[in-house]
Amino acid sequence: MVPRRPPATASHLRPHLFAQWPQLARRLRSADRVALFFDFDGTLVPLRERPTVVRLDPEVHLLLRRLARHPRVTLCVISGRRRADLRRALGVSEAICLGLHGWEGRAPASRLRRLRTIVRQVHGLLSHQLAGQEGIWIEDKGAVLGIHYRGASPATVRRARQRLLRALVPFQPNLRLLSGKKIWEVLPQEIKDKGAAVREVLRDLPSRTLAWVVGDDTTDEAMFAAVPRGVTVHVGKRRRTHARFYLRNPGEVKELLQRLEAQLYRRAA
Repeated sequence: MVPRRPPATASHLRPHLFAQWPQLARRLRSADRVALFFDFDGTLVPLRERPTVVRLDPEVHLLLRRLARHPRVTLCVISGRRRADLRRALGVSEAICLGLHGWEGRAPASRLRRLRTIVRQVHGLLSHQLAGQEGIWIEDKGAVLGIHYRGASPATVRRARQRLLRALVPFQPNLRLLSGKKIWEVLPQEIKDKGAAVREVLRDLPSRTLAWVVGDDTTDEAMFAAVPRGVTVHVGKRRRTHARFYLRNPGEVKELLQRLEAQLYRRAA
């Protein structure tokens, strides 16, 4: 599923989140329950060429743990990573961790095994097609393949994309291609977007739950669109987005966590 196109409103009209903090803090304190949805890479941690080298800031880790333990908070991290990898990198057992764009953690294991068989065939073909392309590497996520190109030249990226599209032709309409920040992901059609995962989590929470959604990538747009009455925050360079607010980088996301904790415990006091 392709996320709906963001609204045409110019990105420079999206206010910085902290500029609107007094009003948002009031909404936070008055909410019966708060659901916090975060992307991981590029949001809670800076982007790196290899996901395996990413380390969560110790203070961010402690903030997330304390927020996850708050009696009025549901903390959910939704990532394109595998769920087991996400859990290790996050290290917050109280948080809901959903991998593969929210699909892993909700789908039956039997369906995962069937999809891995198809994706394994694609992996073998792409390993041959993309061999020798400097800066291009394939990440096997089981039911999803990630083709990273952060270290590749523009000419190499164009060539690799052409080869990727040709390689996927025999597998249509079973697979789809999802573009993110310096990554293409090959997914089975039945793996939905992050917005579907957000809606499913919210269905199990009280109707008066206030949702906060924070992400940096185009793959997070579906999360923003899923909560039109929530607080939605795009992290990074300003661009067209479904999000109502923006933050500049993961450093400002850390400050957001601090502010969230202060307001939540202020009400409790």
